[in-house]
Amino acid sequence: MMDRLIGVLCFSLLFTSVVKADILGFSVGINYLNHDMKGEVRSPVAADGSVDIDFGDNNDVNFFVTFEHPVPFLPNIKLQQNNLQASGLIPVSNPNFLVGQAVLVDGDIDLSHTDIALYYEVLDNWVNLDLGLSAKYFDGYSRFQLQNQGQSIIDDESDFDDWIPMVYARAQFDLPFTGFSVGATVEALSFDSNQATDLDLALKYQSKSGLGADLGYRSLDVDLKNSNSFKSDLKTDGFYLGVNFNF
Repeated sequence: MMDRLIGVLCFSLLFTSVVKADILGFSVGINYLNHDMKGEVRSPVAADGSVDIDFGDNNDVNFFVTFEHPVPFLPNIKLQQNNLQASGLIPVSNPNFLVGQAVLVDGDIDLSHTDIALYYEVLDNWVNLDLGLSAKYFDGYSRFQLQNQGQSIIDDESDFDDWIPMVYARAQFDLPFTGFSVGATVEALSFDSNQATDLDLALKYQSKSGLGADLGYRSLDVDLKNSNSFKSDLKTDGFYLGVNFNF
């Protein structure tokens, strides 16, 4: 009987603490990103086996969803879709079929991916700190094409379809009595000669109604030397403007 009473009391205390806490936290957001893409991609199109990439002024729309809860030991979840595509003309010297000459090749690079982050709230006051693990699922490609009178002279494509596990950290500092805050999110990993770093810096505003806005800078470095047929050293960075809503 005493064991049952203790069990009921423990359950009551746990239930009361859960009720007093924020039962669930749910947020959605979308942002408009203007970015540049630079670096190089391995391709047999060029005689030296590498094509230089310099695509400026690209625009993409990205969105995210987060779900937070008060259940101990279970991580919070964030899902984010990152659309990162760039294209343009690329001067290629000494292509393997025209030695000693240079041509302009249509290039198209897609580094679009989905982020899945599992994290814990380490601090939750005017300083917010989240730590956890994430994984990026890339479903992209590199494509180089050249046509002459309707015939394809160059048609080289490499697919990037892979998971990259990463360490996840997010810090946010609230500015007192203003609704403004500054934040930084970092994802990074180095393994098997591959390196990836994703950095997000933002100035944020959150109203009492739950509606918010972000002005930020995003930088993604992907150096892949051992990833199927897609081998590259690319950096995509730029500024974004976003809106979000916290339920």
